[in-house]
Formats: sequence, C-alpha cells, structure tokens
Amino acid sequence: MGSTVTTAEKKHFLRWFLANYQLQSREAEMLIRYMMTRENVLRKVHFVENFRQLPRVIVMSTTCVPVAPFRYYRRNKPVSTDVEQAFLDLYQHPDEDIYVGLFFKDRTTSAAYAAVLEEVPVHDLEPAVREMISLQADLIIEQAVRRYQRAILMADVDRSLDEGNREAFYQASQRLIEFDESNLGL
Repeated sequence: MGSTVTTAEKKHFLRWFLANYQLQSREAEMLIRYMMTRENVLRKVHFVENFRQLPRVIVMSTTCVPVAPFRYYRRNKPVSTDVEQAFLDLYQHPDEDIYVGLFFKDRTTSAAYAAVLEEVPVHDLEPAVREMISLQADLIIEQAVRRYQRAILMADVDRSLDEGNREAFYQASQRLIEFDESNLGL
C-alpha cells in the first residue's frame, strides 16, 4: 500500500476504473467524475480498504458485485444512500479528508487499485477507537513480557532438574509459583 498517492495517480486510477467497471449508481459515477476534475478535492480523497470509524467515508460498488450501490458515512450523522448529499458535503468542505471504499469484482487482485490504496492515519480515527487501540497494544505488550518472564523462570526450573540440584529446583519452583500467583488476576 502506498503511503502518499499523488493526485495524478488517483486521477489515472479513476479513469481506468470508470473505463473498466460500471457503477451501480449513475450518480456515483458523476460524483467520481466531479472528484477527478477538482484537484483540491482529489488531493483529499484517500482510497482505503478498512474505513470503519473514519470521519467521512464514501462506499461505492460496481454492477459485478452484490454490495449496496452507494453509502455515505459522516461522523455523528446517519448513513445516507443519497449521492447528492455526499456531493454537497464535498462541495461545502473541500479541505476535509474523504475516504473512499470501492467494491468491484477484481478488487483484491487489482494492481491498479493496490497502487492507490493508502493506510488509514491513526489521527483520523475516532478518539475512542484510538484509545481502544492503545489499550489493546499495551495489553499485548504486557502479555508478551509476562510470557517471557515466565519462560525464564521455567528455564530455571528445567535447568535445576537437569542438573539434579534439589535446592535450586525448590527455589526456582517457588519463584515460578509466586510469579503465577501474582499474575492470576491479569
């Protein structure tokens, strides 16, 4: 996935897309053509695969897939199927990022589509989602550290058994038991 896609690359992709696929909604095709002719709008268009929790999203599909023809999502507003509403929002807020998800037959294998896909910047996610991701990351790190610490304690137990050192075995086992007890609630 590209990190920065130029407006020329986006325009080239959209021309290719419209030449090879037919959208289920004629109005959606007109919206794409509008995006292509407005450099300032196209600069803010980002093609993404995962568009959940993004502030402003347009989802369009072609006639070759059984997906809803058009959906427009705007933060804190109901989902809309009205292309005109999306157009008005683009027209009124050309400086805001807009994320576009396209559904078409060869989507997963299309090199042209892959070339314009962008990663979703974390700062564009809802604050609650960012916080949840941060908490999950912290939890994963803590679990990895605990597994590593436990593996070291287990290695001490195994080593003392291999050496036949009864005193070292009791000490290593006690440390392992205390570690496990201290991590029971986690």
